[in-house]
Amino acid sequence: MSFAGYLCIGSALHIAGVYTPSFPLMSFSDPVFTILSFLVGGFICLLSGSLTCLTLLVSVKDANAEFVLLTSLIAFGFGAATVRITVNPVLTWLAAL
Repeated sequence: MSFAGYLCIGSALHIAGVYTPSFPLMSFSDPVFTILSFLVGGFICLLSGSLTCLTLLVSVKDANAEFVLLTSLIAFGFGAATVRITVNPVLTWLAAL
């Protein structure tokens, strides 16, 4: 929710000229954007990984379970890619603190 709020409210305030940070809005030099992207990617990995494990524990033989496994592994890949892309800017920002 906070990520979507930052995207909508930050964009609207930037267009209106009220919010003018020293960095480009919604870029990898924007610390709020990179931290929220990193957290969302980690959350996606956590949820899709637990869904995969629970599906493997409960049932694997039917078509619905295979679909859930496929989509949750794809979601895990997207979350891991988001974490991989945003980890360097987040670590750089944390080192500068």
